[in-house]
Amino acid sequence: MTHTTTGLEAPTTNKAAYEELHTYVAGGVSSNMRARGIVTPIVVESASGCRVRDIEGNELIDMNMGYGPHIFGYADRDVTDRVAELLGRGHMTGLPHRLDLEAAALVTELVPGIEQLRFANSGTEALMSAVRLARAVSGRPLLLTFQGHYHGWSETLLRTQETEGYRPRPGAPGMIPEASAHTLQVPWNDTEALEKVFAEHGDEIGAAICEPVLGNAGVVPPEPGFLDLLRRRTRERGAVLIFDEVITGFRVSRGGGQELYGVVPDLTVLSKAMGGGLPVAAFGGSREIMRPLAEYEAFHAGVYSGNHASLCAVAATLGKIRSSAALYTELEGLGAHAENRVGAAFAEAGRDVHLERVGSVMSVALLDSEGAVDHDGHRRLQTACQDRGVYFHPVPEEPWFLSTAHTTGDLDTVAETVRECLAEQGHGR
Repeated sequence: MTHTTTGLEAPTTNKAAYEELHTYVAGGVSSNMRARGIVTPIVVESASGCRVRDIEGNELIDMNMGYGPHIFGYADRDVTDRVAELLGRGHMTGLPHRLDLEAAALVTELVPGIEQLRFANSGTEALMSAVRLARAVSGRPLLLTFQGHYHGWSETLLRTQETEGYRPRPGAPGMIPEASAHTLQVPWNDTEALEKVFAEHGDEIGAAICEPVLGNAGVVPPEPGFLDLLRRRTRERGAVLIFDEVITGFRVSRGGGQELYGVVPDLTVLSKAMGGGLPVAAFGGSREIMRPLAEYEAFHAGVYSGNHASLCAVAATLGKIRSSAALYTELEGLGAHAENRVGAAFAEAGRDVHLERVGSVMSVALLDSEGAVDHDGHRRLQTACQDRGVYFHPVPEEPWFLSTAHTTGDLDTVAETVRECLAEQGHGR
């Protein structure tokens, strides 16, 4: 008989296991974002390639891929074998390691805007540190952000989309309301609003931060010229431009959004795809902007920042990216195939959909008859697809992520499953 560590018999169904999790883990998960991804519970037993297997033995094609890190799929042996070998030699000493050089050199080679960097443990940590450094460099506390862009859950950056004038509200209970006094927010891709905020506050803005492609409120690429305008205005007014490439880094191109759109920021934040699923992030820029950290005039720390296991995964993942000449052509082909087949499934069902893709990141959001996102309908669709062996996030604003482990056959199965579930639900309007 199998027992849990508590001496209780191990649950054998997803529902029972998820309920037991609530006894020991607050809310059953260690991230509020993760809880949003659960309608019908899945408790994972294993994951490989583009599939996850739950404790009931069900296998699902995964279009979420751990929220995006697994560009080569789950359990990629080129990464896991190297990390496993490293673990046997000690993976956390708190001292410099040869992997620091290997991983950092690969990042600086691949990302146009980075000459030097610091490693961190998560996107939130790296974003906090980048904003703090930008304020130290510019000497100004005011931060310009854009509606819908998610930059982690720190006191500095978690804000609602709603604003009073330019002022957004704190994004969670317990946050200090006064922190919003140092944040401005304008709509994404709104050239007029961007020009206006710099005309009114340009001498106060110390930094501006954005995702090159809005990724957490539907995939919304920049309008032609918008990033160029943002680059010009920040440079003219002495503000630091930060690109949050947690999602876009190594996903939309080898050099991320800045390579794809030809706009180089002052600071770049990376995470997710760079580490093949291990917890790691980085922030960096030119030697000049990183000088305060290099000379210990600015502050950044973290016991596990740059731990050897995570940097081993970075070195293995980025080394594989560098040596894979056809990688982004392959991902583009898979993305186009998925976009076409899934789009056809919605069209055949007579349902409207927000379908947008940049490289291997795709937004699929069911719309209602008035063109608004149909959250309830999308969740019903997601539940029906999950029951048939296809997983994507129940929240329609969350992207789908493709990997080289997905095949066109897998994507055909996904599209056919979506088509069947839409047909069964009817128009639902």
